[in-house]
Amino acid sequence: MSELQVEQGKYADISGSSVSSRIVSRLIVWVGVRTWRAQVDWGTRRPMLVRTTAHLSIILLALAALAIGGIEPLGQVFGAGEPIQATLDTAEDVPTPATSYAWSSSASSVLDRQVLPHTTIPERPRSSVVTYTVQPGDTVFGIAESFGLSPHTIYWANSDVLHDNPHMLWPDMVLNILPVNGVYHIVDDGETISTIASDYGVGSSAIYNEWNGLEQGQSLQAGSALVIAGGTRDFLVWQLPTYSDIAGSASIGSGLCLLPPTGLRGNGWHIWPTDSRRISGWTFHDPRNPPHSGLDTGLRTGDPIYATDNGVVAYAGWNDWGYGYLVVIDHGNNFHTYYAHLSAIWVVCGQSVYQGAAIAGGGSTGRSGGPHLHYEIRYDGIPQDPLYYLP
Repeated sequence: MSELQVEQGKYADISGSSVSSRIVSRLIVWVGVRTWRAQVDWGTRRPMLVRTTAHLSIILLALAALAIGGIEPLGQVFGAGEPIQATLDTAEDVPTPATSYAWSSSASSVLDRQVLPHTTIPERPRSSVVTYTVQPGDTVFGIAESFGLSPHTIYWANSDVLHDNPHMLWPDMVLNILPVNGVYHIVDDGETISTIASDYGVGSSAIYNEWNGLEQGQSLQAGSALVIAGGTRDFLVWQLPTYSDIAGSASIGSGLCLLPPTGLRGNGWHIWPTDSRRISGWTFHDPRNPPHSGLDTGLRTGDPIYATDNGVVAYAGWNDWGYGYLVVIDHGNNFHTYYAHLSAIWVVCGQSVYQGAAIAGGGSTGRSGGPHLHYEIRYDGIPQDPLYYLP
């Protein structure tokens, strides 16, 4: 490097140093001037500075409170240095928006569920037939509604215990709950897919479904249970047993009269069976209880019950199908009338009774929720709407 270049480098360093010195000097002068002016004008600037400082302090305090409120103390989250343990009842027990959890203060720091009185249970499709145990106060209609099914389905899935009779529902009874509306069918010997489908008014495809697991052409096994999706059938009713030729006025432990009735015949028209005309319960095939096969009228225990037409007593005694004490009159013209839940029976088997004769005292025996008369009119064993015949 030449001497000229060295000299030029020195001059450049000196020039750069001079510029830096001038900038620092000016900064010091500017700070000093601003400080002096602030001291001189303090009396006029003080109110503004005080207000600004107060506002900033409030804002800082609010931000600090929010930050602290969003952080849980470590001692509350972790118990004695142990890790958090969350416990759920089952694999399906998944939190929903209506479910909340709270940290337990116990030593194990287990995640406990808070009790919410209005927890919403999410609807989940049922993949199989489940069971439900009847609780006090339950009704067939209420159970059906809680599972999103029709009342018919509850009856048709539990024919063996309910017999399509609302009076047969009882606490602690275990019911089958189908995944869809339809019928639960127990296969008998000799039955086929086509015959079962025909009985319930559906196509064979309704039986080859995801719940039965059947393959096309697979034979059925007697005793197996099938979900008949969309299937329907007529409601079951208790039928008066066939008369026998055994001598006697009544069978032991039953109200069935053992000899065919002979005597008065009905005139074909009916009167009210009670002094009251008040309908106290269900009507015939009530929308709230479709299988209900009669009419419920209100009364007081012991109030007289009247024969609604001439006829002969064909049944007088206890009935296990929920009727309690029951009287059945055969009117000799394919009509029978049923009088149920009686507190007393004032006639005997084979007795002829005239229309309007007092035959029993009203009550609340059998599967009954209070004193009333359950009254039925049947033609050839098929329940009829009593209001079509009563004046």
